[in-house]
Amino acid sequence: MHQNWRMIDYSSKTPAMNLAIDEAILRCTLEDHNPNTLRLWQNPPAVVIGCFQNPKFDVDTTACKRLCVNILRRISGGGAVYHDYGNLNYSLIIHKSSLKVNIDNVKDSYSIFCGGVIEGLKMLGIDAYDKGGAIMVDGKKVSGSAQYRLYDAILHHGTLMVTVNLNMLGRTLGVHEPQRHLTNLQNVLQRSIPLSKIKRAINSGFEERFDAKLKRGTLTSRERQTAKKLYKIKYSKRDWNIGNEDVCRIITKFSRLI
Repeated sequence: MHQNWRMIDYSSKTPAMNLAIDEAILRCTLEDHNPNTLRLWQNPPAVVIGCFQNPKFDVDTTACKRLCVNILRRISGGGAVYHDYGNLNYSLIIHKSSLKVNIDNVKDSYSIFCGGVIEGLKMLGIDAYDKGGAIMVDGKKVSGSAQYRLYDAILHHGTLMVTVNLNMLGRTLGVHEPQRHLTNLQNVLQRSIPLSKIKRAINSGFEERFDAKLKRGTLTSRERQTAKKLYKIKYSKRDWNIGNEDVCRIITKFSRLI
């Protein structure tokens, strides 16, 4: 029998709020026993760093300032990524105990979760494969992902480059010749493809991979309230995003506020 999952296609125009929404869904999934959720969303231009990164070392902060690209910190680990409207983000928020497979091994779980995206890309005629949480096509990366776990709830979220401005990506992240290592789906297909078609394929890919039935839904009132609170006390704060104090102290400080 299929599991019923919720699919939310919702983006805020404020990048920090989008990060707050991911954490809000995670917390409410754990506390309110909400259904497993797949969220698809996009950000205006922004650089998002991993929870344990120091922007001084992992991002070209001078270029970001010059280009008016904000630097934000997410709750999950991993490396820095560049977002713009050419990138489709996916967030999978699930109850660990609801899955038929054991995902206690974090490394193995990346392959399992990325499998939903890979199945979707297969439906578009793209032969993709997983490489340690990165999704590759013809030796180039089209998607990266990261995780955060909170008791029985897991947030696995990632990028999917469709028409990302790779020049901006290289300048803000300090990556030389990003085209050598990264590619967009549009380049792989050698034609433009409607974002709506990619979204449908990703939805179908997760349904196939997890034997689930996705039903379109919306954020609950509690999720919206929690996201607003997280945005106000955490994701909109300079100390959280690019604070100059020790990273571990920053994380501890903001963890106590929730």
